[in-house]
Amino acid sequence: MNYKRMIPWLLAAFALLAVWFGLRNDAFLYHQPVAEVLSVRQVRSTAEVDSNNNHDHQIRQRVRARFLNTNKRGQVVSFNNDYNTSEGIDFPLRSGQQVFLNHGAAGYQLNDAKRDTVTGVLLALVVLLLILFSGKHALVTMVSIALNTVVFYAGIHLELGSHGNGPWYLVVGMALLFTVLTVLFVIGPRSVAVCIASATILATTAAVLIGYAIMVSTGYKGIHIEQVKYVTQNPRLIFFAQIVIGSLGAVLDETSDISVAIFQLPAAAGQRFKAGMAIGRNVMGPLISVLFMIFMADTFTESILWLRNGNTIAYTVSWVMGLGFVQSLISAFGIVLAVPITSGLAALLAGRRQTAK
Repeated sequence: MNYKRMIPWLLAAFALLAVWFGLRNDAFLYHQPVAEVLSVRQVRSTAEVDSNNNHDHQIRQRVRARFLNTNKRGQVVSFNNDYNTSEGIDFPLRSGQQVFLNHGAAGYQLNDAKRDTVTGVLLALVVLLLILFSGKHALVTMVSIALNTVVFYAGIHLELGSHGNGPWYLVVGMALLFTVLTVLFVIGPRSVAVCIASATILATTAAVLIGYAIMVSTGYKGIHIEQVKYVTQNPRLIFFAQIVIGSLGAVLDETSDISVAIFQLPAAAGQRFKAGMAIGRNVMGPLISVLFMIFMADTFTESILWLRNGNTIAYTVSWVMGLGFVQSLISAFGIVLAVPITSGLAALLAGRRQTAK
């Protein structure tokens, strides 16, 4: 057994334990009261039936918890926790769980569960696995993700502050920055990076324009963009912004595979183009399937609620899942168009690079 190979994994396990311990004991960082549940006792269970004949049970728990911060640290408090077994908007408590509390006229009440320990450990696990398997490339990847996150946060902040004035510029700008930053950090300032970024932007733009033209020409017939989740903002903007941001990663992945392969192929331009088309045909099917599942998963929970409340499958698909279908189809346009666009650009740029040498 090679013990040297085990050292990085042991260090990673120790780091995870350190993260877990630190976040488990960070209540002093919060101003809001944090308490650890000591015991839970069920005191009541009531059957409920709504107008759609949905059956549920409301359960009341009597909870004892110990404060972990504020000037009441160490003191024990009791409060009630009411939840439904369906757990749609509430949840049961268990011993050892840490929660946030609010103080009202009736005493202390549950505000929410303290989830930083779980999220922190999961984030640390992702980073450690990235370091273990990617080595020196892990830092570049993490910096790229961090910068994209900053761009996304800044874009959302500007959109909220613009009150709907010129938000298309924000969406386009975010898409361009996402693409350029990712390509520069992952690929570097090389000719292949120019090819990947250009092909990604062209394919995504063409897909959105085709989808927009089709929907405008049909008057958005059968597409219910007025769904409740879009009611507070420009619905069409958010609809197409989801398509752009959602499909950008898949298109970028596809253009990267095709471009890198073509740039390493010592052949004539025509052969490079054919090779790129062959690679694209092999990868676009799985990418379309993945995007379809991503968009449809966003509507799955709401679809279950609609079906559970007596709506027909056709009505649910039309009003809830229809948007996911349309977004998947428009994104599929981009994935398909990326194959010839990338193959042509890569064959052209790779030929110029070889000629320059």
